[in-house]
Amino acid sequence: MLHIQPVIYVIILATFAGLYKIFEKAGEKGWKAIVPIYNYYVWLKILKRPWWWIFIFLIPGVGFMMTMVVSGITSECFGKKNSTRMILSGFFFFVFLPLMGFGKDPFKLPVEDKKEKPSILLEWTEAISFAIIAATIIRTFFFEAYTIPTPSMEKSMMVGDYLFVSKINYGARIPMTPISFPFVQSTLPLTKSTNSYLDWIEYPAIRLPGFSHVKRHDIVVFNWPEGDTTTANIDNPSYYALCREFGRDNVINNQQLGTRGTPGKVIARPVDKEENYIKRCIGMPGDTLSIKESRVYINGKLDSLPDECEFKYMITGDGVPDVYNVKPIDPTDNTKGYQFDISYKGQTVIDKALLNRLDITEPIEPINADGNYAYGDADPRTFRGFVLTLTRKNADILKGIDGIKSVSLYIQDSTKYYDADVFPSSPFYKWYVDQFGPLWVPKEGSTIKLDARNIAQYRRVITAYEHNTLDIRNGKIFINDKETDSYTFKMNYYFMMGDNRHNSEDSRFWGFVPEDHVVGKASFIWMSLKSNVAFKDKFRWKRFFTFINSEGISRSYLLPFILVIVIAMGYSYVKNRKKETKS
Repeated sequence: MLHIQPVIYVIILATFAGLYKIFEKAGEKGWKAIVPIYNYYVWLKILKRPWWWIFIFLIPGVGFMMTMVVSGITSECFGKKNSTRMILSGFFFFVFLPLMGFGKDPFKLPVEDKKEKPSILLEWTEAISFAIIAATIIRTFFFEAYTIPTPSMEKSMMVGDYLFVSKINYGARIPMTPISFPFVQSTLPLTKSTNSYLDWIEYPAIRLPGFSHVKRHDIVVFNWPEGDTTTANIDNPSYYALCREFGRDNVINNQQLGTRGTPGKVIARPVDKEENYIKRCIGMPGDTLSIKESRVYINGKLDSLPDECEFKYMITGDGVPDVYNVKPIDPTDNTKGYQFDISYKGQTVIDKALLNRLDITEPIEPINADGNYAYGDADPRTFRGFVLTLTRKNADILKGIDGIKSVSLYIQDSTKYYDADVFPSSPFYKWYVDQFGPLWVPKEGSTIKLDARNIAQYRRVITAYEHNTLDIRNGKIFINDKETDSYTFKMNYYFMMGDNRHNSEDSRFWGFVPEDHVVGKASFIWMSLKSNVAFKDKFRWKRFFTFINSEGISRSYLLPFILVIVIAMGYSYVKNRKKETKS
């Protein structure tokens, strides 16, 4: 549903009134200023600007910026050229258009004086304005740059991968909040919680036609559903996790939340300004999904695993272990864990060289005799084993190392108790990351029976995503104040998981991803950099210029790209030399 704040009506009225008088001063009928779309055509005509700019005006978000640019150009027709006035007229067009229209200055197209050199400020302003507009169009409707910030998709997507996300595969989504600061997501640069957008206008979710739909095992970028509400001071855990742990009233009233401090202001975000996440689509609309001992089953059939999928494995050896050369993963942040060398009976079985060769980048976690993680200054002689995050290939390599007794999948099971942080956060469902479901994924047009038990799975879909009210009174379910025992879904939903199955906050924690939250498909890695390593080891050359598919990544096309550039430059050089010789 289109949502417009009253302030927008004031801006529109002021803009139309200003254009009405400007058109009359320019010799056009004033009424043409209040005819949508046609007014853009007339405006460009009297300024003698290209008619096809009208198409830029029609793009949500970009059209707002275009209005600012053309308003700045219009200011040149009223009095002497002034760079500062032009910039102010652009930013505050709703003030300056009425001032120009109702003011005493006549409309007069500026005469181009070839002897007069344009100011540097004016030249740069025009160049930057159109560069921003062009980049915004590309970012909104074609491709958007993205960086992998966490290891939740390793080793398929690596921390430090710089990639392009295709908007055209699934169809570009029209901006829902068109008035926003360009190239940022939800907060302004150099601020912690200042919104980068104005919610004066909010469009409904509209998607342009694409080449395909989301398919199983696609790597998808989407707006994080649980990011629709956040707090100013605490980013992690989420607002909803804070409410579960400390109580909603304490969070809303900005109370001290233990050692986490005060949450600050509670902020609601529109869909397109929720944080971007990247995961693999596992559950499609209409699927029934379950997880048994870490393996996913779709409609009762075992789902295939990506080649680079990671799990946690328990490593044990013969005798009492010894631990040495303990170093933090990130020297600037000890909370990210540690890696160290491990030996049994004086024989080193795992060291830094092996970890580097196998590209094992996550912490080693000691396990006590009781099967729980060991923390602090625990005595290594009491360790039962060590947990490492490994691909299946790396697990097989470790199995072949002398001194290692076993390498087994570390299954995490909480079916004996209720974990409120695991979806659907209900005591009826004692699920965990390795023991989960069965769960049916909602499909557009499908109807399900609702009861006191399964309402926990679909409450957020019915209320937050499909905008209904839901109450339970005396054990009966009321949707939009009408008693019911069923619900028909209006949208398709997806179940997303990270390839790093034991280190990913995904649909197992916050549930379904609505189709209107889908941003695009991860398509191309143009650069990949390691962190916390020497400069010579920083570049993952094999990942440069690789295409992303559901099986993994293609071979690198960096060398062919460089070859094409060299050939093009050589051709251009030879061509220019021939011209110089002839002249």
